[in-house]
Amino acid sequence: MKKLVKYIMITASLGLAVWTAGCKKASDKSFLDPTDVGQINEETVFADSALSIQFLNSVYGDLHRTYFMQNGNNGGGIWAFSDASDDGEARWSSGFSQGFNRANVAGGADNSFSLSTWNSCYAMIRRVNVFLDNIERAPLSAAKKTRLKAESRFLRAYSYFHLLRTFGGVPLLGDKKYNLKDDFLLPRNSFAENVDYIEKELNEVAVLLPLEHLPEDFGRPTKGAALAVKAKLLLTAASPLFNESNPNSGPVKALLGYEAYDANRWKKAADAAKEVMNLGFYRLVEDNATAPGYGYYDMGIQRKNSEYIFQIMMNTGRFYEQYLLPASRGGQNYGNPTQQLVDDYAMSNGKLITEQGSGYVATSPYLNRDPRFYYTVIYNQALWLDRTSLTKKPVDLYALAPGDGMGTAAYNTVTGYLWRRFCNENAGGNYGVTSQIGLVVSRYADILLEFAEATNEFQGPTAEVYDAVEAVRKRAGLVPFAINRGMSKEEIRTVIRHERRIEFAAEEGHRLFDIFRWKTAETLLNGPMDGMRWTKTDGTFTGNRITFETRIFNSPQMYYHPIPLREINKNNLFIQNPGW
Repeated sequence: MKKLVKYIMITASLGLAVWTAGCKKASDKSFLDPTDVGQINEETVFADSALSIQFLNSVYGDLHRTYFMQNGNNGGGIWAFSDASDDGEARWSSGFSQGFNRANVAGGADNSFSLSTWNSCYAMIRRVNVFLDNIERAPLSAAKKTRLKAESRFLRAYSYFHLLRTFGGVPLLGDKKYNLKDDFLLPRNSFAENVDYIEKELNEVAVLLPLEHLPEDFGRPTKGAALAVKAKLLLTAASPLFNESNPNSGPVKALLGYEAYDANRWKKAADAAKEVMNLGFYRLVEDNATAPGYGYYDMGIQRKNSEYIFQIMMNTGRFYEQYLLPASRGGQNYGNPTQQLVDDYAMSNGKLITEQGSGYVATSPYLNRDPRFYYTVIYNQALWLDRTSLTKKPVDLYALAPGDGMGTAAYNTVTGYLWRRFCNENAGGNYGVTSQIGLVVSRYADILLEFAEATNEFQGPTAEVYDAVEAVRKRAGLVPFAINRGMSKEEIRTVIRHERRIEFAAEEGHRLFDIFRWKTAETLLNGPMDGMRWTKTDGTFTGNRITFETRIFNSPQMYYHPIPLREINKNNLFIQNPGW
């Protein structure tokens, strides 16, 4: 068989790149293996079993760009801006996050984030519809077709979920792939219609997907992945922004939430999370024997473990190390944790730093903190593997320190901190071990805290609520991990929200979407954002709190991103989100 040419784009009628790798059977290949085909069309692709599968694989290949790096390139991911982080991108360009944090988004309704998210998600939806329209005539077994159709519908449902939490109700295309001669003038479907459609799709594919794939198909969605995304969808749908705190009126109200509150939405969310728990397939990665909270770190550097439910697989190693670590360790120091986040880490005894008996000492603020702090944040003089000696040495983040110090170079930390979440301690950005991890979309800790939140909102702090929260705190290595079981609904709500903030710091945009759905962003993203400036004098470090940025958040405008202006101009049936 002829060797095929590398990286040749499929024709515009298909709208994506399909890759193939020579003469291997499809069953012998990893679904991420890149391969080359010449210019081909739908009829050619779906007459070949390997090309039919590679068509769907190419959709997987764009997931990381669509959901993690949501500015259309390799920067500006949504995880990089919230009250947990500086805007990162502002130090590289005048991009979306910089404008967002100052309520002055460059490009207005055609800002790069909104446009990229809209285009990427709908491109993925159309690719899935092309696949579904053609797969029945592919020379594949009936069982294989059934599984691949379920996978593709999962990807489509996940795309709609991401559109929903970003824009509110969007047009639902069903299975129609839309060609150039078709009528594109569709109105936006309501928020409720979007939720119902996505939930229905996920319920149907959950029945068709396996609980676990064969090794060669690792990374594809499973039954658990479908149920986990459904749980996240229903938790979002039950949350204040879209219910009792829906700030909108008139026709836009139904597009951006429900028109009346229903407490049973919390029960549906709790039941959906419980459905994942009842699979009995997932459990937290726990190891407090090696070191307190070591399981939290170890889970983060593994490609596969008992906690991961769905990941976006990556072909290149040292992904996080390349982006997050300081320049002296081969990284790009992209995004800096805020002092507000650092202050929210409890002490190792579980008490907040403001609580009596916590043991917090302001002059030594990084001693005896929640173990998750040390696995998430690089602070001044924290240890990291040196590229020359291959031993761990202090990272100098103090003011004007050579290399990585605050103010030393334009791209160094503006908060006095750097991220290290998911980074392997035995690697730098371009040296040390190579860990080919995935980008975690859903893991079991999220399910536990979703269950706790939804159950508490529906019926108050039951024993199951405490059990779920304590499981996460116990894995974190907090001593003691047990919490007061006599709390009110409001008190345990505060605890659950705090646990989400700490457990998912720098992880897949959890924090920003959380404070949106809770409708607390208008408080948390208004005002000064702080850091810590350390100075060194005769070997002694002195820290002073600084404000690196003052933020502005306009409500309700900024809870929803704008439908891109060019889409509004093309379609007179669209209603724009408020304030844009």
